[in-house]
Parts: sequence; C-alpha cells; structure tokens
Amino acid sequence: MKKTLSTILLILFIHFSFGQNIEHFTKENSELEGDDFWGIAVDKEGNKWLGSAKSGLIKFDGEKFTTFDASNSVIKGKYISPIFIDSKDNIWVSYSQPDGLAKFDGKDWTTYSSSEIKLSKISIIDIVEDENGILYFGGSNGLTSFNGTEWNKIILPKSVTIRALAVKNENEIYVGHNNGLLIYRNSKWESLTTENSELQQYVRALRLYNDNELYIGYGGNLTGGYSILKNDKWNHVNKDNSDLSNNMVRDIEIDDNGNYWMATNDGLNIVTKDKIQSIFFRQRGNAIMDIAIENNIAWIATNYGLFKIEI
Repeated sequence: MKKTLSTILLILFIHFSFGQNIEHFTKENSELEGDDFWGIAVDKEGNKWLGSAKSGLIKFDGEKFTTFDASNSVIKGKYISPIFIDSKDNIWVSYSQPDGLAKFDGKDWTTYSSSEIKLSKISIIDIVEDENGILYFGGSNGLTSFNGTEWNKIILPKSVTIRALAVKNENEIYVGHNNGLLIYRNSKWESLTTENSELQQYVRALRLYNDNELYIGYGGNLTGGYSILKNDKWNHVNKDNSDLSNNMVRDIEIDDNGNYWMATNDGLNIVTKDKIQSIFFRQRGNAIMDIAIENNIAWIATNYGLFKIEI
C-alpha cells in the first residue's frame, strides 16, 4: 500500500510540476502480459509497437493490445528490440533467442536470413533510414543497408559492436560503438575515441539534427551524459555541469517543439532551450529503455510498464 501510494504521489508531483498528463499501462491494469519493454515505435496509423522481454511483439491501437509471438506469427525470439518503422510504414522487428529479423507491411510478414542481409549473423542493435529511403542495420556483426531491393554490406575500417547509427545519406554515416565513433564523410572513414577527440565515453545513442548537429548519448554511469558535435566543435552536458539526472543516455528523440527527450538509466530527461527537466516515475529503479514521439504525445518504454505523456 505504501509503495502504491508513493507512486501515485510521485506521478501527481510530475503532473503539477511540469503540466503533463501521464498514463501508466501495466499487466495489472490492462491486457498486457508483461511489463518489461525494450523498444517502441509508432506507425502512420497511430499504432504503437512494443518490443518486450518474453512477452512478444505488442501492437497497441489506443484501446486494445494485440500480441505477436511464436504462437501466431514469425516472431520467434524471446527478446524484441529494436523496432523501426520506415517511411513506407513497414514495421521492422529484430529479435533474439533465437535471433531473427522480420518486416511487416501491414498485411504480410517477411523474414530475412543472415545470408540475405549480408551479415555472418543476425544481431541487430539499431536501425535507421537516410534521406533517400535507404535503411541501415547495425549490430555486433557489422553494418548493412537495404534499398528496398538489394542488401549491401558496408565495410567498416575495423570490427566493432555497433550501438547506434545516424545517417544523412550514403556519403555521411555515423556509427557509435563500444570503443568510440566512426564517421564516414568525403569518401573516407574517421575514427574518434576518447584518446584522440573530445568523445566522453562509449556511444549508446546518436541523433542527427538540422543536418549539422550530432547529438551523442553515452553509455557510462559515472561519466558521459551527452555531447553536441556541430561544425567540429564540441559541447558536453553531464550530471556535473547540468541538471541531467544520469550520465547513461540510451535514446534521444526530438518533439515538434524542438525539445530533446532523453532516456537515461535513472529518469526521463526533457531538454528545452533553457533547462533540463527530469521525470522519475517511481522512487528507485527509473531506467528508461526507449522513447517514441507521436505528435503531442511521448510514449515511454520501461521495464516497469508503458507510459503515455501529453506534451
């Protein structure tokens, strides 16, 4: 009872402090079979697609939750992440145990083997699309692209585990990995590390904004936070020099007002022009796994349920 009351009071505090209405969906108050969510994306029809741990791929149309798993679909893995929706409204789903990659076009499922996508193994950690509609898939076994017809393996200057991608086009590619950041520009690769640049930690999230601003989220709890790289100049933001709640930033999204929503290992952070607001959904264990922005709504995937926040 005390825990429930504390949670209610905490959510009320968030609402009155920041003016945002919040809904919390769990297996206790909805059709959800589990509360542990690793990824979320929203399609053009407004359907929310949730990747879970051991509860399948879940579609939420705003009223009903529908589960896709090994019993009724090609989704065979226990762990679903990442989920990406491309410009043609195809839902791309990567899963593990067993590993696989699938695409849903709204009617039919298509699965892809490792040989088809030109990688030695399917182990996808991030999926992005460039300005020309080409998709990029990165993970522990390299980087590959798909133009809608053909797959093409992209040769990196060294073997890395890819954690994050940001791509403007085939001539400008950013690859965040466990040991730094690879940048492809002017037909050549550049490797940034903590030793040869102002990079603060290993890279966990990337977001390219206004063509020339690269937001870099780091994976460290003790050091890191995020950096902004613009015209080869660095700006660093972390717990020591700002109100950022935690130095591990695993996702960065941008709303229509130009605010940055950051999923950290301890709280949700909203970065506006003049301040950073931190939202904690409970007293402890506030890891945020993924964020999706749908017009004036932010959907927050956590390992303790799904949150809907009116912006």
